Amino acid sequence: MEVRKTKLFPFHDVFVFQRGQRLIEEDQVAGDVPYVSSTKENNGISGFVTPPDFMVRHRNNLTLANSGSVGYCFYHDYEFVASDHVTVIGIKDASIQLSKALSLYLKPVIESFRYKYNFGREISDSRLSKEYVLLPFDTSGDPDWSYMTSYIEALTRRIEWHSIPLHHADKPISLVKWQSFPMDYLFAFFKGKRLTKENLRPGQTNFIGAISANNGIREKIDEPPLYPGKCITVNYNGSVGKSFYQADPFWASDDVNVLYLKDREMNVYLALFLTTIIEQNRVHFDFGRKWNTEKMKATQLLLPTTVEGQPDWDYMEMFMRSLPLAEKIISDL
Repeated sequence: MEVRKTKLFPFHDVFVFQRGQRLIEEDQVAGDVPYVSSTKENNGISGFVTPPDFMVRHRNNLTLANSGSVGYCFYHDYEFVASDHVTVIGIKDASIQLSKALSLYLKPVIESFRYKYNFGREISDSRLSKEYVLLPFDTSGDPDWSYMTSYIEALTRRIEWHSIPLHHADKPISLVKWQSFPMDYLFAFFKGKRLTKENLRPGQTNFIGAISANNGIREKIDEPPLYPGKCITVNYNGSVGKSFYQADPFWASDDVNVLYLKDREMNVYLALFLTTIIEQNRVHFDFGRKWNTEKMKATQLLLPTTVEGQPDWDYMEMFMRSLPLAEKIISDL
């Protein structure tokens, strides 16, 4: 396509924007309306709620995280509500409607000033109003919305999509019935145990700490294992919410919860499915708001179910086995 000239436009000349509204976790009622918060995952959606009457319902807007994952921008062509850590953005010219193509052009443009902000320097309304965006312009000097849309549509036509068959799962995961279960219903909970530095002598037992790397293994110590393997460890301190499958016997620190399935033995395939679901809840917790045992037990996990309404462990395992390069992934653990 023809390369257009660009120029800097004041953000407030191009967009209208407003903050979302505070809805603390204790007041959130489960529902079907996406609740957009300051996470960079899942298109900014941290959960689904039944919004109270005071919350504004938005549709066909961009959102920008002001804090948390500062500066991440997402497009929503569906009805949603936004937290007060999010700015909802629309185009100021009422004759221009946002579309997926136009939003895909604007997302990296808006995110280009993300480097200037962080957890300690949030994107306030006053700071946002002083920002500039670099956009192509038409003969009148206004943003060339038509060109931006056509540019993305032309790129999209060049993308080829190829589906990868699932060799073991009997149906796509999108067709499976899902249901929420409290973690206390699924797992038997145990706690790790504190060791002083004097007791952390080098040895052969995996010591699981509240870290986000190396499968949670902080070091190997000269202590007998505290727990057998075939379970999941979840950090409630440090790197809160990070979870790992432990195949071998280990010792866990007191910053870690140890979870065993109640009605079947854990294996690596089930663990990889479950840890992915568990970590979706990390956005609700951080170093200053621990995911303690009581909160963790009450946390709901959305899982595939059988016709009897129970977790479909067989399907979860088969789905993970069916993923491309699954055997390679498992062999690296």
